[in-house]
Amino acid sequence: MVKIKKDFEVLEHTADIKIKVYGKTLEELFCNAVNGMFQAIGPKIDGCNILHDRIVCNNLPIERKVELEAIDMEVLLVNFLSEALYLSDVNNEAYFDLQVHELKKSFYSFDDSEKDRFKICATLFGVKVSGFEVVEIKAVTYNDLSLKQINGVWQTDIVFDI
Repeated sequence: MVKIKKDFEVLEHTADIKIKVYGKTLEELFCNAVNGMFQAIGPKIDGCNILHDRIVCNNLPIERKVELEAIDMEVLLVNFLSEALYLSDVNNEAYFDLQVHELKKSFYSFDDSEKDRFKICATLFGVKVSGFEVVEIKAVTYNDLSLKQINGVWQTDIVFDI
């Protein structure tokens, strides 16, 4: 029997798509959120297989670099997923993996006051798609979004407007 790690799960939602995402680290949570978002909408891809109800691609030849800042980690996650969604729409791609180069909290000064900033620099890895089986996502929302660490595991619920 193959043991599958708990990375995300699709939850019931009346009108939209909702996923619960897990990660041992925030970097892993961001990676699992990207994967979960694209898995949930079922991209049509040549050359990939379905294994345990998941799309599995042996090769992810497309790389897209993303660098963003935000006022907190929740906003950074929404902005990051929104950027991945934008890149997907513009380039007809889906992303299933992520390499985080930098994910940190930093400070900046503006008008002699220090403010927190959260930053991510990452590379998305994906493939070309010809459309989506389930639906296309209109937007990543803040509905029910709350990053929390429970028993050493980061988790959050993310709702996508469809």
